[in-house]
Amino acid sequence: MTDVLDNLRTPQQIAERISASSGIHLTGRTVWEKAKRIGIAKKIGRSMLISAADIPLLLEEVTKADKRQQRENKTADFLQRRNLAALRKTRLARNKGKGE
Repeated sequence: MTDVLDNLRTPQQIAERISASSGIHLTGRTVWEKAKRIGIAKKIGRSMLISAADIPLLLEEVTKADKRQQRENKTADFLQRRNLAALRKTRLARNKGKGE
């Protein structure tokens, strides 16, 4: 169990290490937002943690095609949720009409 915990870092720790090694000013918030966006963020209670093994994923360049794909995925997810909500509403209305 200790091995797992030893490999977890806070976004602030990661930001400080990147800033120290590259000279680029980076905040913990920026690290957390990217980690959350690419799906490597872990949250335990109010603590935000990232595995040390996932740090190279944070450093990968995001291309315009990647950003476009992310937008398309968000749009598809939104449309799917909207359509499911409409379907549920229709089914509720239909079931309500049968019950009377």
